Formats: sequence, C-alpha cells, structure tokens
Amino acid sequence: MSSAQFLQVFFMRPIIFFVDDEPLVLKSLDRVFRKEPYEVTLFQSPQSALAKMKIREADVVVSDQRMPEMPGSEFLARVKALRPDTVRLMLTGQTDLDAAVAAINQGNVFRFISKPWDDRELRLAVHEAVRHRELILENRRLLDLTRQQNATLRDLNRNLERKVRERTRLIGENERALKAALERLKRTIHGIVGAMALTVETRDPYTAGHQERVGRLARSVAQRMGLSEDRVEGIGLAGSLHDLGKIYVPAEILNRPGRLTDLEFELIKTHPQVGYDILKRIEFPWPIAGIVHQHHERLDGSGYPLGLKGHDILLEARIVAVADVVEAIASHRPYRPALGVEMAVEELRRNRGVRFDPDVVDACLEVVQEPGFAF
Repeated sequence: MSSAQFLQVFFMRPIIFFVDDEPLVLKSLDRVFRKEPYEVTLFQSPQSALAKMKIREADVVVSDQRMPEMPGSEFLARVKALRPDTVRLMLTGQTDLDAAVAAINQGNVFRFISKPWDDRELRLAVHEAVRHRELILENRRLLDLTRQQNATLRDLNRNLERKVRERTRLIGENERALKAALERLKRTIHGIVGAMALTVETRDPYTAGHQERVGRLARSVAQRMGLSEDRVEGIGLAGSLHDLGKIYVPAEILNRPGRLTDLEFELIKTHPQVGYDILKRIEFPWPIAGIVHQHHERLDGSGYPLGLKGHDILLEARIVAVADVVEAIASHRPYRPALGVEMAVEELRRNRGVRFDPDVVDACLEVVQEPGFAF
C-alpha cells in the first residue's frame, strides 16, 4: 500500500463517485449522501468519470447500468482495469439480469442495488463497500509483507549451503544452526498463514475456527494415510487457508441465515479461484495455491471451479475436500444448526468413490470414529 493510499483510507474522508446520465438521479444521490462522512463527486458521463480517475483514485464507484454513452458493465470493467482496488457497485433495474452477469464477469461488482432504491439500503451498501476497500488495501499490505518475508527466506536459503560448507568441520554447531534456521522458517510461514486465515475469520464470525478445524482434520487424515511429515504439514497449512478467497465475498452473503439466490451462490463459488490468485505468487514449499484452488473439485467432475476428475485433482486437495465437508456438516452454520459427525459419516459413505476419493474417505472415517474424537 502506498503512503498516499494509507492516508486516504485512514485519515481522509472516503471518496465516492456516482455515475448516472440522469440529472435527477444524481440530484437524489446527492441528497441521500449529503450528510454522510464521504467526499462525493457526481458524474453525468462515464467518460468524464474515467478521466477523473486517471488523476485521482476513488474508494468506491457507484454506476447506473443503462447509460447511452456506454453501459455500466463496460464502464465498471474499465474502472477495474484502471483502478483495480476501487470497489464497484451497480444500480440496476429488475430487467437487467444479463447486465448483472456481465458486470460480474467484466467488472467484479461488489454489490447490486435495484432501482428504485431504498435510501437506507443504499447508504448501507456504500458503507460496506468502503469497509471492503479498507480490507482490500489491508490485504495488499499483508501480501507486500509476505513478499518481503519470502525475499528474506530466499536469501536465507541461498546462504544456507554456503554456511553449511563453511562449518562442515564444526558438525555439532552446524546442526544446531540449521535446526534453528528451519524453526525460524516454519514460524514465519505459520505466522503468515495465521495472519491470512484471520483476515477471513474476522469477517465471518459464524464460521470462526472453521479453517483451523479443517486443517487439523486434514492433517490427521494425511497421517492416517501414511504420508510424509513434510507433506502432512503442507496439507494442514492448506486446510487453514482453503477459504481465503471468501475475503472478496460480501459479509452479508457469508452471514445470511436464509437461502442464497443463484447469483449470490455463483459469487460464493468464486472463492477457490480468488484464493488461488492470492496465493499463487507466494513461494511456499508445498502446492498450497493448487490445493486451495481445487478443494471444491469432486472425483466425478461435479465440483468447481475447474470441473477436474479423479487423479487430475491433487491428492492433497482431495484430503482437504473431505475434511471440509465433514467439518461443514458437523458444525453450526447461520442457515442451520450443527448436524453432527454421524450425518457427516453418512455423507462420506454415500459418496465414497463417487465424489470423494475412497482411500481418503476410509482414512477419515477411521479418524472421526475413534473414541473421543472432537474438532
């Protein structure tokens, strides 16, 4: 995060751009937000808004869909290309479903507000968008920190061989130094993973601890399958990060107690891809990004986002997938009470060899049916 972005988010009023070709609509928006703690700028032309954004970044852009100069979906896609961290909202009529889908694909729209809008709902949507913008910039700061830590780790690894050669004669001292270096590496990686996992957990209190429990169960299953300790550790860390991509899903969707709409569920289903995009640049010693990307894939190809089948899915991802399903069924969710481990066992048996790897299912059943098992 640049110093200018830091000052803008934490010390200045958030900047909101409203774009609509109808002057009366803009006048109404100005009335709604006149007393809010934002710096509001109104644009009747998408092109004039884009020109302004070239010289000044907005925290949030709210655009109408139906505009003669260009549709809102195209405008928000250009905003995304120009200012990727700006949070984008769209005002749509009830008949603009195709436009909403286009906006998701092209502009990664944070939320849609139907016309005519409710003033309170509109203010709340903009407030949540401002908070989401803060999370984006904070996440970018964490990623920058991760890259710095990776650079330190790479330097340490490059120097490690030289140090070992230099200290070959001092075997005892060398062994202690190597052990200490590895412990520092592990603590750094676990610290980074913990910070990233906490970013998701704090946005979704109903499932707080879900990722940690999935990570623990995935480790136990991997150990029961006889995998190496190094591989087991990577699987546990991937389980602790598997829902990282939900940071880009609106909190009101994550915490909603009722049934989601098809559009909202499609938005939820983007989280494996988002998690992969965040993690793929980090040089973990395990395929963490790939595991996160594939943890909703299923043996019969019915999963997402890639529709992979069978052994095209990483074994580590097949293990995390089973652990994720067991924890989700056994634990409380905002839309239902906990169903218990017994119900999770029935689900595994019913889909053994169909959706879930049979070897993974067998190992998981041994773990969860041991006396005294608890998450």
